[in-house]
Amino acid sequence: MPVRGLRLQDAKLEARPLIHLSVAIGRFVEALFYAILRVAGGIAIAVIGIAFAGFLLFMLARRMIRDRKQ
Repeated sequence: MPVRGLRLQDAKLEARPLIHLSVAIGRFVEALFYAILRVAGGIAIAVIGIAFAGFLLFMLARRMIRDRKQ
């Protein structure tokens, strides 16, 4: 969206250090790697939690069946 009538008189533009392309690609790959690990870690924790809950339910059901037979 163009802005008309805007004048940049006496405006100082601060020079920012340039980030080279290889550094930018490296940072992107690093961020992608950590994002994948974060998602995979969350899924792994969820699977372990579900497996543990299933194990506890199995042990509880086994004890209830054993107690009913006695």
